[in-house]
Amino acid sequence: MALLKTSKEAREIMEGFRRKTGIRPNLWARAALGYSLSLEAAPETGPYDSEGTEFQEAVFFGEDSTVLLALLRQRLGRQLKIEETGSIVKLHVERGLRHFNKEYERLNKRGYELLMHLIEQSNPQVKIPGDYLEKILPPSAEIKDFSVTLELGQDIKSGEVLNYKLNGPGSAPHIAIMGRNGTGKTRTAISFLSQIASSASYHIPFLIFDYAKGDISTNNVFVKKTGAVVVSLPGETIPLAPLSLLYKDDHAVHLAARRFRDTIRSVVRLGPIQSERCLQIITEAYNSFEGGTPDLDDLTQLAEQRYEEEGWSDDSLLASLRELTTFPLFQSSNRGAEHDFFRSTHIIDIHHLPEDLRKLAAFLVLDRLYSEIMSLPDAPLDSDGNRQLRFIIVIDEAHHYLPCRQPTLENIVREVRSKGVAVMLLSQSPDDFDQGRYNFAREMGLAIVFSCVLEKPRMLEAVVGGKINPHLLFQLAAGVALTRIPGTKEPLEVRAWKP
Repeated sequence: MALLKTSKEAREIMEGFRRKTGIRPNLWARAALGYSLSLEAAPETGPYDSEGTEFQEAVFFGEDSTVLLALLRQRLGRQLKIEETGSIVKLHVERGLRHFNKEYERLNKRGYELLMHLIEQSNPQVKIPGDYLEKILPPSAEIKDFSVTLELGQDIKSGEVLNYKLNGPGSAPHIAIMGRNGTGKTRTAISFLSQIASSASYHIPFLIFDYAKGDISTNNVFVKKTGAVVVSLPGETIPLAPLSLLYKDDHAVHLAARRFRDTIRSVVRLGPIQSERCLQIITEAYNSFEGGTPDLDDLTQLAEQRYEEEGWSDDSLLASLRELTTFPLFQSSNRGAEHDFFRSTHIIDIHHLPEDLRKLAAFLVLDRLYSEIMSLPDAPLDSDGNRQLRFIIVIDEAHHYLPCRQPTLENIVREVRSKGVAVMLLSQSPDDFDQGRYNFAREMGLAIVFSCVLEKPRMLEAVVGGKINPHLLFQLAAGVALTRIPGTKEPLEVRAWKP
């Protein structure tokens, strides 16, 4: 029996993939369904035409109908009616295929690169050994209540204080704080973090990248209250060796090399030849250190040696590697001391660095932390379904990072919820979150929107509900923000702080 008929665009995507990879459309459709079901956010509702490929029920369900129906119900949040199964599956397939196609275009329309990328994303991460796990995670005391509640401010209409449970069941713990300069984004973020530090029943460390002015790292009251360790660059070094591996085999080296290459080219313009050259050099560097992993100094020395031997002209790749070693930003891997980001709060002040180095420093830290986060066991739930928060990543001035299309940042926002990690993004406008190939806003559980310039109302309306008038949004009074909390369909005006 026919289950669904895809859109014409979806059929063209699958046919293009078939020509490039030899993999049949039905397998691409199954993979697209699986990918879409792995995402927390609901798929877009279209509209999609039905002028594409017709698929039978067996293509998707086969002998796994019980499991697949359970996954569909879980993502839908209610019982699934038999007659709507096809339409729901279609929404997931359409979303998955469009994501694959965006990755395909980002990878210069190389079928092999796309397959390797998808394999990397689906490969189960190795679990951190128990003795190492004890080093990076704080001791697990007996905690009965994992809930973390934030006071957002006072509802303008009712006068009531609005509260929001950050880690409740069925919600993402990520926070977006949006507003033009001077509207209080940083002030609000500091308030939220201070609340968490003082009111949570257990210790939740966080990591802040202080991008623009150093106003977080120099806030002595906040630093003292949260016990934060401030690392000021340049001059001090981040207590982490960015190229270190939890374990070392060919697959781990390949994934780490690709992450490093993708990070470099998210900030520095690299052509296809330079991208391949970067991948070869970092792979060779890993393989040259049989008893350990290389430092950035080792990597740069090897690159300079290869450029000289091959007669390659200096280019943007070599220049960026040299810049990374001109400013010693990271701890050497041979010092042996493990970092304690999962145990202690850190503020990394990068505002004195050149702009490209600010981004590279942050992305290299995220690369290293991502591999460790995804290797952790899932964070436990309390009896009410609240998931323990282990760690919070805070990115100030996120509009500088989001357009870079750095895969690790996207993966962190999309994948770390089950590991007990939350992400807080501070940016100037809701428009910053919609980067075409990936909309960060769809993964946010809580949005706080101060006065700002808005060009894409529909994106913000999907986050906070109701209709948004860009002119009225720009005219919001100082300290007043739009938000939405569970149980409401329209945006609420809340006084987050008083002028």
